[in-house]
Amino acid sequence: MSRRRILFLAEGQLGDLLLLTPALRATKTAFPESHLTVLTVQRRRYSARDEPGDDVIVRSPRGGTSVVVSESLHVDEVVEVDRALLRSLSGVARVRAEWKIVRYLRKAQFDTVVCTFPQDRFVLWAFLSGARHRIGQKEQKLRRLLTSAPDARRSRGGVLRYYCHLAAAAGAEVREYQTEYAVPGSARSWADEFLGARGVDETLPLVTVHPGASGAYKIWPPERFAALIDELRSLARAHVVLCGSDFDREIVHEVRRRVRTQIIEVNDPSVPRLAAILQRSALCLANDSGARHLSIAVGTPAVALMPRFQDREWEIPEYGESSFLLQGSLSYNVTRKARVGISCKGVFEKIDTEAANGVAFFADFHNVLDHLIGHFEVAAVQGVLFVVLFDFGEGQRA
Repeated sequence: MSRRRILFLAEGQLGDLLLLTPALRATKTAFPESHLTVLTVQRRRYSARDEPGDDVIVRSPRGGTSVVVSESLHVDEVVEVDRALLRSLSGVARVRAEWKIVRYLRKAQFDTVVCTFPQDRFVLWAFLSGARHRIGQKEQKLRRLLTSAPDARRSRGGVLRYYCHLAAAAGAEVREYQTEYAVPGSARSWADEFLGARGVDETLPLVTVHPGASGAYKIWPPERFAALIDELRSLARAHVVLCGSDFDREIVHEVRRRVRTQIIEVNDPSVPRLAAILQRSALCLANDSGARHLSIAVGTPAVALMPRFQDREWEIPEYGESSFLLQGSLSYNVTRKARVGISCKGVFEKIDTEAANGVAFFADFHNVLDHLIGHFEVAAVQGVLFVVLFDFGEGQRA
C-alpha cells in the first residue's frame, strides 16, 4: 500500500494534539517516505502572545498549540485554520475563505486524508481534496463520502486509542501508545533560570498546579485548589508553581488570593515553557485539560481532577502508572462510603507500594491525602494507581 502525501485533519486543542502523537508516529513509521501534514482547526489562541492573524489559513504557524506537532520528527508540515476568523466572515467573504481552504487541499494533492473528528466540515474537506483514501469514523452523517469508515468511537476506549484506530485504517501499525513532546533546549534553559531566580531547592519536590480548563464545568473549585496547595507546602514541603494561560486568568487569580503560603506563579506561559516547568516537576495537578496531557508527554506524573461523565473519552488507560485519575461527582453531597470494596487503607497501601518502588514523592503525597481524606470518597483502584470521587459543586453541568 502506497501513501505519498498524508493529511490528518485535527482539532487544535492542546490535549487533542498530544493524544494524536502516537497515531502520527505510527503512520510515519509505516510510510517513512511519505509527506505527512497536520491541518489543525484552532478554536482560540493558546496564549495572549499568539496574536490572531488576518488570514483564515496559515502555513507553518508559530506558537500556540501547534508546536506540539510542528516540532515533531514525525510531521513534515503543519497548517492552521482559524475557526473564529472563518466564522466571523459572511456572504462572499465567507465563500472565498472556504474556497481558499479547498484550493489549498486540492493543490497539495493528498492521496490519504484522515478525519480525526466526526465533523461534516472535515468529511467535506476530505472529499473535495480529491484524495483517493478518505478515512473517518463510521458513526457520522456524511460517512458515504468516506472510503474507509471503521467503527471507532471516542467513548470506546478513549480518545488516544480512537486516533490510533483511524491511523490503523490508513495502514499504520500502532505498537505503543506513549504520547510525546520534545521540550526545546531554550525552554529548558528558561525554566532553570526562572526557578533558580526564585530560590527553588532542588532537593525538595516541585509540584505544578494548573487550575484552568476549556469549560467551567471541568474546573475544581478554587478554594479546594488553594487548600490542597497549602497542604502540599505544609506537609510535603513542596515548592508549588501555579500557572495557567491568559484564558485561565480568573481561576488562577481566585486560587492565588486564597492561598495562605508562598507559591511561584507563572503567567501565561507558552506551550514549550509550560512543558519545561512540568518536566522539572515531581507531579502535576490539573483539571481535565491540556496541561495534564502535556505533563504525561514530558514524563511527569499527573493527577487529573475529572468530572465522572468525562471518563469514557479522557481516562486514557494507556497512561498507566503516569496518571492518577480523581474522578468527580457533579452532585453536591459527598460521603465517605467506599464502593467496590476498596477501603482508604487499601488505597494508601497502593501509594506506599509506589513509594517502595522508587517513586519517593508518593510517600509525602500519602500524608497529604491522609490529612484531606474527609473531603473524598474512595471509588476504585486502577492498577497500581487510585481513583477518588470528589464534589465539583452543585449546579455544574456539561
